[in-house]
Amino acid sequence: MSSALLLSACGGGSSSDSGSTASTASLSDAQKNYESFSLASNGGLHYLIASLALSPSSTGALTVSPGSTFYTEDSSIPQSPPNDRQPLTVTTTSLSPALKAPANSDGRLLVNGAIYSGAVPPQARVSYVGANVREDYFASNGNTVIRTSLGSSYTVVPLSGLISGAPSELFTHSALGTLTNTVNGQSLYNQQATWQTGAANVKVVRQTVGDELYTYDCTAPATTGNSPTPCSATTSTLESFFPFTSTADGKTYQLSGGQIITVQGVRAWVSNTVLGDATTDYRVYYQFNGGIYAGYPIKDGTTLQIKPLGGGNPQDNYYFLNNVATQSIRSAISF
Repeated sequence: MSSALLLSACGGGSSSDSGSTASTASLSDAQKNYESFSLASNGGLHYLIASLALSPSSTGALTVSPGSTFYTEDSSIPQSPPNDRQPLTVTTTSLSPALKAPANSDGRLLVNGAIYSGAVPPQARVSYVGANVREDYFASNGNTVIRTSLGSSYTVVPLSGLISGAPSELFTHSALGTLTNTVNGQSLYNQQATWQTGAANVKVVRQTVGDELYTYDCTAPATTGNSPTPCSATTSTLESFFPFTSTADGKTYQLSGGQIITVQGVRAWVSNTVLGDATTDYRVYYQFNGGIYAGYPIKDGTTLQIKPLGGGNPQDNYYFLNNVATQSIRSAISF
């Protein structure tokens, strides 16, 4: 018997990295709550990501598949950013000594007619816009902004008592819920473990700023870098491309099933129906370099969402842990 669960986190020019000495009195409640986690001196923000394949060994002990992951994406800023944009440092940390943490990136996006790969690890700058928190993420060149998110709500929730008694939403809407699974009756963590003093999570609501166009390899071979594999290297116009059968989507698209518009500087066909991912997106095929490529756009102002682990309607809150809560989980897990 085994279990496998997955939950992944989903955010030009340069700026001064000098700090700000602005009083916290000038900050909004959302910005104060953001800083109570995000400042490096406060331990940073930690987003839990898990993909577990577990089975009992011949002795009855839990065996973890080498491909499993249980880690946090850790981010922090050095100082408050009201007057100067601050660099966002992003790393990953495995919470299990038996597992490795992968290096995260933003994948590939098309921006103003050119394809860029996200930096590995992600590179970003944080600034305050009105009462909100803005994060600009850069391409691997370190200069081109490929996506921007605007955090409009940060709600801090203290955690105390048994980890097993944490708010149900934390188990339902974050990767912490993977720990509620059992393998042959064995728990994945010590259910008598408690949150360490000072543990907390923050619920975050974010929206996209500007239209984003993600792209990927439409067919084999798989590639990296700024040249994804096209759906067709010989068809140069969208009108000649359809009908097209997408194995990824399991359906055949017709020209009449979408609209041809300009997205990020390219001529693109955008489906009239949503793809059904957590965050609202659409299938897109676009003309580029004499061929037709595939992707999906997320429209300006879209609220970023995640799906509950057990299924159901997408919800708006992302759940980040503080450093104390992360250490509490590290001490409690049994794999």
